[in-house]
Amino acid sequence: MRAPDFWRARSPRERAVLATGAALIAVMLAAALVWLPLERARVRLEREVPELRAGLAALQRDAAEARRLRSMAPIAAQSAAPLATLAAGAVAAPPGARLVLADPGHLRLTGADVGFTQLLEWLASAVANHGLRVESARIEALATPGRVRVDITLART
Repeated sequence: MRAPDFWRARSPRERAVLATGAALIAVMLAAALVWLPLERARVRLEREVPELRAGLAALQRDAAEARRLRSMAPIAAQSAAPLATLAAGAVAAPPGARLVLADPGHLRLTGADVGFTQLLEWLASAVANHGLRVESARIEALATPGRVRVDITLART
Protein backbone atom coordinates (compact mmCIF):
# COMPACT_ATOMS: atom_id res chain seq x y z
CA MET A 1 0.00 0.00 0.00
CA ARG A 2 1.33 3.42 -0.98
CA ALA A 3 1.35 6.41 1.37
CA PRO A 4 -1.42 8.39 -0.44
CA ASP A 5 -3.67 5.32 -0.42
CA PHE A 6 -2.89 4.72 3.25
CA TRP A 7 -3.77 8.32 4.07
CA ARG A 8 -7.08 8.30 2.16
CA ALA A 9 -8.05 5.02 3.80
CA ARG A 10 -7.93 6.70 7.27
CA SER A 11 -10.86 8.40 8.89
CA PRO A 12 -10.63 12.18 9.56
CA ARG A 13 -10.05 11.53 13.28
CA GLU A 14 -7.16 9.10 12.54
CA ARG A 15 -5.69 11.62 10.12
CA ALA A 16 -5.78 14.31 12.83
CA VAL A 17 -4.08 11.99 15.34
CA LEU A 18 -1.42 10.96 12.80
CA ALA A 19 -0.83 14.58 11.75
CA THR A 20 -0.51 15.68 15.38
CA GLY A 21 1.92 12.82 16.10
CA ALA A 22 4.00 13.67 13.01
CA ALA A 23 4.08 17.33 14.07
CA LEU A 24 5.24 16.38 17.61
CA ILE A 25 7.94 14.11 16.19
CA ALA A 26 9.08 16.93 13.86
CA VAL A 27 9.26 19.36 16.80
CA MET A 28 11.22 16.86 18.94
CA LEU A 29 13.63 16.15 16.08
CA ALA A 30 14.14 19.88 15.53
CA ALA A 31 14.81 20.32 19.22
CA ALA A 32 17.21 17.38 19.38
CA LEU A 33 19.05 18.05 16.14
CA VAL A 34 19.04 21.86 15.98
CA TRP A 35 18.15 23.62 19.21
CA LEU A 36 20.07 21.45 21.74
CA PRO A 37 23.43 21.64 19.89
CA LEU A 38 22.98 25.38 19.49
CA GLU A 39 22.17 25.75 23.19
CA ARG A 40 25.23 23.69 24.17
CA ALA A 41 27.41 25.85 21.93
CA ARG A 42 25.92 29.01 23.45
CA VAL A 43 26.69 27.80 26.99
CA ARG A 44 30.24 26.81 26.00
CA LEU A 45 30.85 30.15 24.30
CA GLU A 46 29.36 32.00 27.26
CA ARG A 47 31.97 30.27 29.42
CA GLU A 48 34.88 30.80 26.98
CA VAL A 49 34.31 34.45 26.05
CA PRO A 50 35.60 35.90 29.36
CA GLU A 51 38.71 33.69 29.11
CA LEU A 52 39.28 34.79 25.53
CA ARG A 53 38.80 38.44 26.48
CA ALA A 54 41.37 38.07 29.26
CA GLY A 55 43.77 36.42 26.81
CA LEU A 56 43.20 39.24 24.32
CA ALA A 57 43.89 41.85 27.00
CA ALA A 58 47.13 40.07 27.93
CA LEU A 59 48.18 39.92 24.27
CA GLN A 60 47.42 43.61 23.85
CA ARG A 61 49.53 44.43 26.92
CA ASP A 62 52.34 42.26 25.54
CA ALA A 63 52.09 43.97 22.13
CA ALA A 64 52.29 47.39 23.79
CA GLU A 65 55.32 46.24 25.76
CA ALA A 66 56.95 44.88 22.57
CA ARG A 67 56.31 48.20 20.79
CA ARG A 68 57.79 50.07 23.76
CA LEU A 69 60.87 47.85 23.80
CA ARG A 70 61.35 48.13 20.02
CA SER A 71 61.23 51.91 20.27
CA MET A 72 64.04 51.93 22.83
CA ALA A 73 67.56 52.39 21.56
CA PRO A 74 69.55 49.17 21.70
CA ILE A 75 71.96 48.89 24.58
CA ALA A 76 75.40 49.21 23.15
CA ALA A 77 78.11 47.23 24.81
CA GLN A 78 80.35 49.62 26.70
CA SER A 79 83.25 47.33 26.07
CA ALA A 80 83.97 46.12 22.59
CA ALA A 81 86.95 44.20 23.90
CA PRO A 82 87.50 40.81 22.25
CA LEU A 83 86.29 37.84 24.26
CA ALA A 84 89.90 36.66 24.64
CA THR A 85 90.73 39.96 26.38
CA LEU A 86 87.77 39.53 28.71
CA ALA A 87 88.86 35.98 29.55
CA ALA A 88 92.44 37.13 30.10
CA GLY A 89 91.38 39.28 33.01
CA ALA A 90 89.76 42.41 31.60
CA VAL A 91 86.70 41.38 33.56
CA ALA A 92 86.99 39.66 36.92
CA ALA A 93 84.98 36.49 37.45
CA PRO A 94 82.87 36.24 40.59
CA PRO A 95 84.71 34.88 43.64
CA GLY A 96 85.11 31.10 43.39
CA ALA A 97 84.61 31.02 39.61
CA ARG A 98 86.92 30.96 36.61
CA LEU A 99 86.32 32.64 33.24
CA VAL A 100 88.00 31.06 30.21
CA LEU A 101 87.74 31.41 26.44
CA ALA A 102 85.92 28.28 25.25
CA ASP A 103 86.30 29.16 21.55
CA PRO A 104 86.62 32.43 19.61
CA GLY A 105 82.91 33.17 20.04
CA HIS A 106 82.22 31.90 23.57
CA LEU A 107 83.34 32.39 27.15
CA ARG A 108 82.85 29.74 29.79
CA LEU A 109 82.32 30.51 33.46
CA THR A 110 82.86 27.58 35.81
CA GLY A 111 82.99 27.28 39.54
CA ALA A 112 82.57 24.55 42.12
CA ASP A 113 81.48 26.86 44.98
CA VAL A 114 80.16 30.27 43.97
CA GLY A 115 77.86 32.65 45.82
CA PHE A 116 74.54 32.75 43.98
CA THR A 117 73.97 36.46 44.65
CA GLN A 118 77.47 37.35 43.43
CA LEU A 119 76.91 35.21 40.34
CA LEU A 120 73.66 37.02 39.48
CA GLU A 121 75.25 40.42 40.02
CA TRP A 122 78.22 39.43 37.83
CA LEU A 123 75.92 38.15 35.06
CA ALA A 124 73.87 41.37 35.12
CA SER A 125 77.08 43.38 34.86
CA ALA A 126 78.43 41.21 32.03
CA VAL A 127 75.22 41.69 30.07
CA ALA A 128 75.06 45.45 30.64
CA ASN A 129 78.76 46.34 30.39
CA HIS A 130 80.17 43.84 27.91
CA GLY A 131 77.23 42.88 25.72
CA LEU A 132 77.34 39.24 26.76
CA ARG A 133 74.39 36.87 26.86
CA VAL A 134 73.94 33.47 28.44
CA GLU A 135 73.77 30.72 25.84
CA SER A 136 73.62 27.81 28.24
CA ALA A 137 73.73 27.46 31.98
CA ARG A 138 73.90 24.66 34.47
CA ILE A 139 73.53 25.82 38.05
CA GLU A 140 73.31 23.31 40.89
CA ALA A 141 72.54 24.25 44.48
CA LEU A 142 75.08 23.12 47.04
CA ALA A 143 74.35 22.00 50.59
CA THR A 144 75.43 25.41 51.88
CA PRO A 145 72.62 27.96 51.46
CA GLY A 146 73.34 30.58 48.82
CA ARG A 147 76.19 28.59 47.25
CA VAL A 148 76.05 26.96 43.80
CA ARG A 149 78.11 24.98 41.29
CA VAL A 150 78.06 26.72 37.89
CA ASP A 151 78.89 25.98 34.28
CA ILE A 152 77.75 28.85 32.05
CA THR A 153 78.50 29.53 28.39
CA LEU A 154 78.39 33.16 27.33
CA ALA A 155 78.50 34.79 23.90
CA ARG A 156 78.41 38.32 22.54
CA THR A 157 74.93 39.67 21.72
